[in-house]
Amino acid sequence: MKFFPRHPVMRLVATAWLLASVVMLTITLLRPDISGNDRSALVYLTPLYWLSFPLGHVGVIAGIELRLELYLNFNFVPSILSEGLYLWIALTVLGYVQWFVLLPLVAQKCRQLSHFLSKRDPAR
Repeated sequence: MKFFPRHPVMRLVATAWLLASVVMLTITLLRPDISGNDRSALVYLTPLYWLSFPLGHVGVIAGIELRLELYLNFNFVPSILSEGLYLWIALTVLGYVQWFVLLPLVAQKCRQLSHFLSKRDPAR
């Protein structure tokens, strides 16, 4: 299993994907809403959500559950900055793994299975 693609085109796509992710984090952190604890600051992570969908949605749901558990058990409400950093990390890692690790792995296994099935002797 490889974490960075070997093919030059896919390497370029992965680099662009990570660069877009860093740009979205930078835009989110530079917003004045983030220090004011205004939830609207997290809206700038929406493109990253769509870039990492559907596996990134699991990270968002996990974040909601974590925030709910923190509030109910410890009466603690995380700041928008910490919530934004969690969302960015979850969406970036899950999206990258989804598109550049799992999808090529599944495609390779499907290709191997297809090759295996096409080379079988039907007379046996």
